Amino acid sequence: MNEIALLQEHGPDSAPATESVLNSARHRLLTEIADASGEPRQRWAGLHRQHGFRRARVLAMTVIAASALFVFSVVVGGVISAEQSRDRTPTAVTLVAFQMPVFPLALDPVPAGLTAPFFDLDGRFLAGYRATDGESGVNLIVYDRRPDPRETTRPVSVHGQRGELWEDRSQNGPTHVSVMWEWEPGQWAQVTGRGRFSTEAAVLALADTVVERPQEVPLQVRLAPVGWEVFAFKDDRILTLKDENSDATMNVHLAERPQPDLLGNIMGAQEVSTVQVDGREAHLVRADEIWFLQVPLPDGSVFNLQAPLFMTADQVVAIGEQVTVER
Repeated sequence: MNEIALLQEHGPDSAPATESVLNSARHRLLTEIADASGEPRQRWAGLHRQHGFRRARVLAMTVIAASALFVFSVVVGGVISAEQSRDRTPTAVTLVAFQMPVFPLALDPVPAGLTAPFFDLDGRFLAGYRATDGESGVNLIVYDRRPDPRETTRPVSVHGQRGELWEDRSQNGPTHVSVMWEWEPGQWAQVTGRGRFSTEAAVLALADTVVERPQEVPLQVRLAPVGWEVFAFKDDRILTLKDENSDATMNVHLAERPQPDLLGNIMGAQEVSTVQVDGREAHLVRADEIWFLQVPLPDGSVFNLQAPLFMTADQVVAIGEQVTVER
């Protein structure tokens, strides 16, 4: 959920938080959720390769021409610009075409009893396969550099490459067994199994089924301010983009149902207007520090777009029209 709803629904009563505090709280929340998976974290850095799994960036055409195989966010014609009202952010905002990162690998076949993958990105790019028993599951993870080595590992062979196998035991949680290998030069893959997949034999068998097959994430944003990048997303439901030159962020959150009282529940809400987003009636809230756009989806759910006030209302709506959700 967006940080305002999180504080209202789950936090103690307190004075309104500043934008910087909210950004920090959101980052800590996403970090704690990612850490709960039992996987190591590392920062996502550098330009991505043609497989498309490094951090999304919008780059100038001159950079794209020089690095055509390394970037996946492009600037196109028909940009929308607006002057900005805050000193801590750029003097103007330009919206350009934006492409989300693509997960480069897949399990083939997916073991019986596992769902289609969900995707997380926060220091590492993860495709998670849940089991219907609620206890078992498999995580397939990619890194753009070798993670810090574990204290206790043993060598194994995966796809003809040297790999490392280890086991994580927790007194209060499930056991995880993992194997990691360099699936191509400078690119590392990891398979982690829990429940019925938390054995050496099961994990090595799963690793042997990993194939190079791009998978798009279900939550897509195809328009963003120039110079912004994917900061994190969680479980296909929470997406955060961040200005690489400031603390400004934009969030998209999928919710099961619309919020009926936007004026009463959005902190600092001043007014609500009805707008058209891709032919659908949506509600745009102007609050003290943010825009909040709530857009209905055909199945009765909604997506909420939270954007800085230095964008114009038209820009917020234009971004909302380029949000897509694949079920």
